[in-house]
Amino acid sequence: MSFADEIREQGSALRNLVAFYRSEEGAGPLESVGHMVSYRTRSITFMGMGTSEFVPGVVREYLGDKSSAAIVSWEAGELLHYGLESIRDNDIIIAISQSGESVETRKVVQYLRHHQHLITVTNSPVNSMAREATVNLQMMAGDEATISTKTYTNSMALMLLLSRAIALEDTSSLLSELDEISKGMDEFIANRMDEIRAAADLLMDAQTVYFISRGPAMTAARQAALTFQEGAHVYTTAMPGGSMRHGPFEVAGPGHYAIMYASDGHGGDLVRSMAVEMADLGSKILLMTSEAVPAHENIQSIVLQPGRPELLSLVCAVPQELLIDMMAADRGLTAGVFARGGKITAKE
Repeated sequence: MSFADEIREQGSALRNLVAFYRSEEGAGPLESVGHMVSYRTRSITFMGMGTSEFVPGVVREYLGDKSSAAIVSWEAGELLHYGLESIRDNDIIIAISQSGESVETRKVVQYLRHHQHLITVTNSPVNSMAREATVNLQMMAGDEATISTKTYTNSMALMLLLSRAIALEDTSSLLSELDEISKGMDEFIANRMDEIRAAADLLMDAQTVYFISRGPAMTAARQAALTFQEGAHVYTTAMPGGSMRHGPFEVAGPGHYAIMYASDGHGGDLVRSMAVEMADLGSKILLMTSEAVPAHENIQSIVLQPGRPELLSLVCAVPQELLIDMMAADRGLTAGVFARGGKITAKE
């Protein structure tokens, strides 16, 4: 199956996740995670590699507000070699891996296999990580052979559901929102490809692209910075808008390209304002935004809803993946065909 095929299946895959976690079979494991958290919980610690490291970013702020425990995120390879001795019995460990076999995450789970609060998030329940877990949560994304698409969106959605479970909140309204977002994915593919063509034309000559956002939408920026390298062979960097202001802003101007993510609220307003400022200097900007900005010759806007900060990365997923596929084709490449690696990373 091609990268483009897997993009087209994302709406359906997200609906599969919604159906599963509406059922008793799916709701039970989520509820058990919520009951693990107590006043004694020291930290809720997430770990993963690549996409699996990025997706907890959509709930960090939410959990920080709802829980007295510290919210910690590790790149699994760093935790494996530099952090295992810091884990305590009253930490909740959430290990994320689509395959359940990613080498660094699997080794951490193996080391912590006797930990009483070890949660794994994998695409199926049959893998090395799931077998060692106290609780396994399934992504329900189906088969995936290329760059992360269905597993990216479904693991983000599962992080959102997990955050509600940890806060002992009802998930029914969120499940309804996720169902609507899944339909929006299908609608975008059917009716808005002209916007992707315009975005690809804007970025036609880009050799390096900056990915800039703020807050939970940094998940989209970090994911895109990874997958544009994988799929379109574009050099990338991802950073919050504040970090861009602290030095790298000097590169803004002709020859500079950026994809920026602007959600609802003050953080999104700051991103939109920076996008216009950079465009005035000559940068070419693709703005994925919850609200339009005034027309500008150097800005191509893709307006997306819902624009809540924790949901924007989810609704941006299909547009940014379609753009990867189109930019790759424009450059004579086939997105999702790996020359130096593979779907599952087995070597550190």
